[in-house]
Amino acid sequence: MLFVLAATLPGLLPAATPPENDDARALIATLARPAPATIDFTEIRFSALLKQPIIVSGQLAYSGPDALDRRVTQPYREDTEIRGNAVRVRREGEPERNFAIKRAPELQLLLRTFTAMLQGDAAAIEKNFSLAATSDPIRWQLVLTPQDARLARRVQHIRIDGRSDLPRCLSIVNDARGASIMLLGAATHVQMPPVVTREWLERTCSAGE
Repeated sequence: MLFVLAATLPGLLPAATPPENDDARALIATLARPAPATIDFTEIRFSALLKQPIIVSGQLAYSGPDALDRRVTQPYREDTEIRGNAVRVRREGEPERNFAIKRAPELQLLLRTFTAMLQGDAAAIEKNFSLAATSDPIRWQLVLTPQDARLARRVQHIRIDGRSDLPRCLSIVNDARGASIMLLGAATHVQMPPVVTREWLERTCSAGE
């Protein structure tokens, strides 16, 4: 799930920082949001094991560094709560599931990265990812590439597309056939085609409207 894959990482910036990353750091600073903060999402997951992508929608809620929630409302109801190291998943019609996030180091790293972005903390993100940013007067794009070899085998990169100080899409790309792409905020109101493709999402995420 993109929400659970979308975030992790308090840390310290190394003493020497390459100046070419200044644009990326400045961009991350604009993404900071005071808690509590909520945003609508539509997540589309692609996999070589799936004939069609899985599409779910709902709301993300950020209550602080150790408090993240993902509420799915369509096509089923499911609540995922992260409080510190504890994760609780409640899905309609199924038993409640509980587990410790530290059992999945890569997942824990991604979750902390998401928190660091909401805090505008580029220093924390740079401890585990290389940063690259591009922008024009309307759009911007931030790409995080894992430095950890284990994570890199699972995640090629994380990409955030946006406009002004508002993120429009958050994508986690695994490989040519695997990706989890989340439309955020206003982008969730875009009319989807009968068949959602990664090419359509690419155009939607990079749109300036």
